[in-house]
Amino acid sequence: MPHWDLWLHLYRGELFNAPSGTTGVRKLVRAGCLNLVLKTGKSERPREYSPVGLTSNHAGWDSQWFYIWNDDDLFPAYTGHLISERPGHWSYSVVQAHQLRLDPILDALKKLREEGLTAALVLSAVHHRRVLPLMSWPLRMDEMGPGFPSRALEACRMSNEEPADHEVAARVRAAVAGDFQPEHVDGFPMRLDQGSIDVVSPFPMYGFDS
Repeated sequence: MPHWDLWLHLYRGELFNAPSGTTGVRKLVRAGCLNLVLKTGKSERPREYSPVGLTSNHAGWDSQWFYIWNDDDLFPAYTGHLISERPGHWSYSVVQAHQLRLDPILDALKKLREEGLTAALVLSAVHHRRVLPLMSWPLRMDEMGPGFPSRALEACRMSNEEPADHEVAARVRAAVAGDFQPEHVDGFPMRLDQGSIDVVSPFPMYGFDS
């Protein structure tokens, strides 16, 4: 389950500036100013998440932003405001009183890494289960299997046809660095039948909104 304290423990927000064309000088941007990164600095905790090596660095993504109509005012009004400094709450961490609660979850992450869970296997599961991105799903990824209503599954999936293993493997190899073969497709359970951890943390109404 999504866990807010774990997210705060692993991530921080950085101010994103675009290249200006002059060496050593960067310019402010109106979109994409918040960049979410894993906490890996010397003053922060060592990386405790599974490492992810990508096949490309997505350079120049900021020049390809697009805008859509704000139909029915579903989104906040566009102000054009430029953020010149990183707000302090972008670096919030877990309050000390809650830190000990994370120990069982961090131990679980460590066990998953030791058992062989990789970013390629996670991405494989996303493609294999045809997860619909950027949408609200009635089921979590670990619930997208036999025993759940077909209507709920259809609401989570991009396609009604299951992709072939070699097609999923090709998609993963195109995105994540490293050797990934078709026989690895969907080869890691999203949730173990025994010893799995299911914890919930209330999501407070504060965070990285500016």
